[in-house]
Amino acid sequence: MKKTLALVLAVLTVVALALTGCNAGGGTAAKTEMTISVGPYPDTIDPALNSAIDGGTYIIHAFSGLVGYTQSEDGKPVLTADCAAELPTAVVGEDGKATYTFTLKDGLKWSDGTDLTAEDFVYAWNRAIAPETAADYAYMFDVIDGYTEGKLNVTAKDAKTLEVVLSNDVPYFLELCAFPTYMPVKKDVVDGNETWATKADTYIGNGPYKVTEFSQSQLVFEKNEYYHNAASVKTDKIICAFNADDTSLYANFQNGSYQFIDSVPAAEIKSIEEKYPDEYKVSGQLGTYYVCFNVNDKALADFTEDERISIRKAISLLLDRQHIVENVSQGGEVAANTFVPMSLSDADGKTDFRANANGGAGYFNIDSASYDANCKEAVKLLEAVAKSSGKFTVKDGKVAGFPALTYITNENTNHEAIASYIQGVLAIYGIDLKIEVQEWNTFLNTRKDGEYSIARNGWIADFNDPISFLDMWLSESGNNDVQFGKGAHKDYKGYSYGGKDNLTWAESYDKLIAEIKACTDIEKRFELMHQAEDILMATGAICPIYYYTDNYMISKSLQGFFTTPLGFKYFMYATVA
Repeated sequence: MKKTLALVLAVLTVVALALTGCNAGGGTAAKTEMTISVGPYPDTIDPALNSAIDGGTYIIHAFSGLVGYTQSEDGKPVLTADCAAELPTAVVGEDGKATYTFTLKDGLKWSDGTDLTAEDFVYAWNRAIAPETAADYAYMFDVIDGYTEGKLNVTAKDAKTLEVVLSNDVPYFLELCAFPTYMPVKKDVVDGNETWATKADTYIGNGPYKVTEFSQSQLVFEKNEYYHNAASVKTDKIICAFNADDTSLYANFQNGSYQFIDSVPAAEIKSIEEKYPDEYKVSGQLGTYYVCFNVNDKALADFTEDERISIRKAISLLLDRQHIVENVSQGGEVAANTFVPMSLSDADGKTDFRANANGGAGYFNIDSASYDANCKEAVKLLEAVAKSSGKFTVKDGKVAGFPALTYITNENTNHEAIASYIQGVLAIYGIDLKIEVQEWNTFLNTRKDGEYSIARNGWIADFNDPISFLDMWLSESGNNDVQFGKGAHKDYKGYSYGGKDNLTWAESYDKLIAEIKACTDIEKRFELMHQAEDILMATGAICPIYYYTDNYMISKSLQGFFTTPLGFKYFMYATVA
């Protein structure tokens, strides 16, 4: 998930306040509160439309899917039944289609007290794939039979029974059912109301909390008495303060206003580690921080696609990833030489998928000793483009007459520091890079609409499978910020698939992803996913910087909180001292 990711570093804060008052009889009544901030004002918290980590965190507190996550005794997140009575197993028929039958728990209700039924899932899932909804994640339902025809093979057999038919079984389907996009929504609230997810009185969910306030400054959750597992929700109120300034977040943690923050100023990490050894945490995360190039960039419109590919690859080679993780971000990240991140397994279930990328070589030499060679290779690529295009010159390793480029990022000290580093490096070689820092919502939509040259980006896995990093680049995907297969790039050829050469992006990549999703041979499936990453990286439009870590600060008074490697934060079972 991006913004995030794509998300990308969303800011999350929790404040816990114990409010105690004496009653007339001398006893005490306690009400617990948290104030959390998952970043600035969200782009959307509509389950079908959201594709950001911050929005997703809100959604999982307001909604419950068929499947959810809880915390095991050893502190690890565990996939469990939520609205479903238990997790079903697939029944595969002779036609290869896999059927999952979910039985809902008794007495499920919406936060307004009305009954929730299996039909609510049928409605929500079909709404998510409807063209008029224009959901970024519509493609996440393509494993379900009927997706290509525009009507999912999902049936409410009765009020408590939901039957889901997949084109073929996929190993991550139950994880999909726990994802925010798969949450149910209430038809009579949503239908014909485009603003339903922006107001407290119409934001009706079925999760542990209900929204009682939604303003420009905060989102307020209060315990949902109709939640089927309400007894497990210990904190009565969560106040979600919108805050994009990590310096402000850190200051509020220090003065006791915030008890949990998901971002700290990059320049202060070393001192924070020393001052708060018990409160500052670093955990693993399945994600990649990267720079992306718009393949339809107007600034490079006068160059051929092959020349643009060389330019993108040259810029990628000029970046010293080891320097970035050691001296800029400083959050324990690992320099990246692939897009699919570390810790996702290959076909054998043991080896990192990353370890076998590009025949085991990766796509960049990222050790410090290789940096000089990378820069020389970058200059050669630029020299070749200068010669073939005649639009700029390269002399003694320095470029003259190259078009000015703009790099967009959202507000965050780490993002802005990395942007400044990239700007400085390119300036050494004569390339002028302007930095434009945008407000969160503006940034997301500028990137999504392809109105940029180069952009900060990040992607956190939606589920534990490499395909989560590959199917987002389908030409019709709403998460395809690079614009593959769109605009001028739509007719670009130069790829091969199925024995045919010189195909367009859609003819090669889209069909390859479809073959991967239809493949039930594990070895073949992973081989095809490696091919997909090869095609992706051959464009030069994806420039991996590092593999994410999850850095946050948490007060000792907050207990029961947990996070997953997918980036979402869970407070519904947390308690406040």
